[in-house]
Amino acid sequence: MRHTTRAAFAAALVAAVTGAVLPAAAAADTRAPAPRTERVSVGASGTQANGPSDAPDISADGRYAVFASEATNLVRGDTNDHNDIYLRDLRTKKVERISLQDSGAQYTSHAGDPSISANGRYVTYSAQVDRAGGLYSGTFMKDRKTGRTEIVSLSDDDKPVFGDYVVGAQVSADGRYVAFVSELKEHGDGGGDGMWTGIYLRDRKEGTTRRVSEIVTGQPTWIIGGMSLSADGRHVGYTLGQVRPGLGGRTYTYDANTGTTKRLDLSSTGKDLKVGLPSLSKDGRYAAFETVEPMLSGDTNGKSDVYRLDTRTGALKKVTRKAGGGQTDADSHQARISPDGRHVGFISSASGLTAGDPAKGPLYVRDLKDGVTRRVNVPRGGGQSEDQGWPAYALSADAKRFVFTSDAANMVPGDTNGARDVFVRRNVR
Repeated sequence: MRHTTRAAFAAALVAAVTGAVLPAAAAADTRAPAPRTERVSVGASGTQANGPSDAPDISADGRYAVFASEATNLVRGDTNDHNDIYLRDLRTKKVERISLQDSGAQYTSHAGDPSISANGRYVTYSAQVDRAGGLYSGTFMKDRKTGRTEIVSLSDDDKPVFGDYVVGAQVSADGRYVAFVSELKEHGDGGGDGMWTGIYLRDRKEGTTRRVSEIVTGQPTWIIGGMSLSADGRHVGYTLGQVRPGLGGRTYTYDANTGTTKRLDLSSTGKDLKVGLPSLSKDGRYAAFETVEPMLSGDTNGKSDVYRLDTRTGALKKVTRKAGGGQTDADSHQARISPDGRHVGFISSASGLTAGDPAKGPLYVRDLKDGVTRRVNVPRGGGQSEDQGWPAYALSADAKRFVFTSDAANMVPGDTNGARDVFVRRNVR
């Protein structure tokens, strides 16, 4: 919201009363702010982190960023010498530690895998706490409004259950639903015959937990490969990975309202397709994913590309393409879709994705409405990032703000800590 000074307001009022016309030069500047890259993983005063940071997420409104860090100098009183979860208010620059127990005590082990609700009120994360009989590994939620921390990896009878560290939990936009990975046997769903873990959806309002992932029995062994939750909490996308033996995979979506599961990696003839983890729009209508399969005619590059699927109509759009419309010359991965399905972020080592920009990524976003691809991890002064590795990243609802990780020292001036940091790119356009 724009704030107007008293003098400017008075001048505007006089002009309106007298019918005066303001000169064109005095008209408000309506140009969009220029894109800018800033470092997120710093203390409130800008102090560099004395340890690496990772696993960023951003609220839908783009105001709050959360991340995990081994640093001990981001807030006062951090003496546990373990990975913690932090939140930075990108407006006020305030930094707070999220990963504290409900009593306010520090954790005695690592915390990781943060996920933030749309308005930044709720943050979920994985952590371990000391309990009778040993350590309990679970998923916790911090309510920043009340200051309370609760366990959300619960069975249907409200018993705390194991929460997996490999695949982090995710929270819906309003904080009502939490999807997490847990041991099947702790929920009475078997376990040990082909699979040990499953994905569970916790409804905090109703106090219920349901399994949403398929159980594949027999041999070979299958594991949960990845998971995504739609903003409304209704749809869950996930992958199963085959281990011992083989490297097979399956890709699914689950609709909590209808209780139905659908495989996204089957052709019309029932052939298995190699499709990666789907990222879902707010209502689950659109799914973005990577695949090496030629999903559309003319896809002959033999590279991993990103597509967007309309799950209602079956319509496909290829996201990764050169600025002139040609096919990519390298692989693209890790699709992330905006809640409205319009923007898709991805990582790519391909060249020529952005018009007039010879620098390489690796992080991009494509606007499927205007057909333009933009490079995201641009150093503050322009040019190319020194780090072309795969970053962890997340985008705001309007895709104008991205948070991402980088080992590059040239993203912002004065980056001399020699550690992986989290950055935000504002006003992406």
